[in-house]
Amino acid sequence: MSLPVPSVTYNRTLHILAWLTTLATFPLIWMGGLVTSHGVGLAVPDWPNSFGYNMFLLPWHIWEQWGVFYEHTHRLLGTLVGFLSILLVLCAWLTKPTTTSQRWLSVAVLLTVITQGVLGGLRVVWVSLDLAIIHGIFAQAALCLMGLMMVISSRWWQNIVSQLSSKNCTEKELRNLRSLRTLAVTCVILMFAQLVVAALMRHHQAGLAIPDLPLHYGHLLPPISSEGLQLANAQRIAEDATSPNPVLGQVTLGQIWLHFAHRLGAVIVTIALMWLAIRVVQRASKYKGLPSIALTVVLFLIVQLTLGILTVWWRKPADLASLHVAVGALLLLTTFVLTVRIFRVGRVCGVAEQPHVASGTNALSSTTSAQISTP
Repeated sequence: MSLPVPSVTYNRTLHILAWLTTLATFPLIWMGGLVTSHGVGLAVPDWPNSFGYNMFLLPWHIWEQWGVFYEHTHRLLGTLVGFLSILLVLCAWLTKPTTTSQRWLSVAVLLTVITQGVLGGLRVVWVSLDLAIIHGIFAQAALCLMGLMMVISSRWWQNIVSQLSSKNCTEKELRNLRSLRTLAVTCVILMFAQLVVAALMRHHQAGLAIPDLPLHYGHLLPPISSEGLQLANAQRIAEDATSPNPVLGQVTLGQIWLHFAHRLGAVIVTIALMWLAIRVVQRASKYKGLPSIALTVVLFLIVQLTLGILTVWWRKPADLASLHVAVGALLLLTTFVLTVRIFRVGRVCGVAEQPHVASGTNALSSTTSAQISTP
C-alpha cells in the first residue's frame, strides 16, 4: 500500500537547531574522551560548582591548570548542548509548522541531555567508576536520539513522501527493504554493543592490554592461563624497560580478554557494516538519501579502523585515543541515521510492520508512522 502525501511540515529553524545540537555533542564526546584518556575525571572535585565557584565564573588561573582545563571545558560544552536542547524544545513547541512527533521528541532530547549531565555530576560526587562507564555509554544513546530529531525535522523526511507515494514498489523491492531494515537494525545493535565494550575497556585501563596487532602476544589467541599471563607481563615489562616512555605495566587476564573482545567486535562490526553498505548500494540506490549515507558509513569505518590500529601501535596517545572514541560515536550516529531513513523509505513504499522484528525496530517504525500524520 502507498501512503497519502501529508501537508508540508518542514521547519527550517527547527532543523538547524537539531543540527547544531548534534554537532555540539561531537566535541563534547571528544572532550569526554580526553578526560578519560588523561585520567582527570575528578580534576574538578565538586559539582555543580567548580572549586566552590559558579562554573561560569571559574577564575582562569584555576581553569588553565592541566587536568582542570579538560574537565571544566567538558562541563561547559555539556552546558552548551543543554542550552541548544532548550532552544530546540522552544522552537518545536512555539513555532510552526511542527508535528506532534517533533515536539515530543525535542522534549525527549532535552530530558536525555539533563539525565546525562546529572550522571556526569554524580560520577564526580560519588567517585563512582560504574557511573563513569554508564555516563560514557548513555552519551551514545543521546547522540542517536539527536540524530533521530535531525532526520525527522529534515526536508528529506518530507520530500521522500512526495517522491515515492505515487509509485508502486514491486514485491521484490518490498522484500529488499524488509531485509535492509533488519540488517540495519542488527548493525546498530552490534555497534552499540561494541561501544559498550569499548567504554568498559577504557575505564578498566585495558586499552593496551594487548600491545601487538594483528596478533596477540605473537599468537592468534591471547593467553588463557596464569602461565601465559606471566609470559605476557614479562614481555610488557621488557618493553617498558627499553622504552623512553613506559606505558604498558602489568595486566590481568580480565583486561586482556576485554581488549580481545573489543578487537573481535571490531571485526564483526566491520563485516556487518560493509555488508549493509553493499546491500544498500545494490538494492536501494534508487532511493535518494540512502546510498550517500551508506558510503559515509564506509568512510567513517575506514577512519575508525585506522585510528584503532594507530592507537595500539603508537601506544595510546591521549589525543588519538579520544579521537577514536569520537569517530566511533560518529559512526554509530551515521549508521543510525541510515537505519531511520531505510525505515522511512520502507514505510512510504508500503512495507507492513513485521511482528517478528525486534522491539527496537517496532519503536522506530512507530516513530516513523506517527510522523506521517499531521499534528
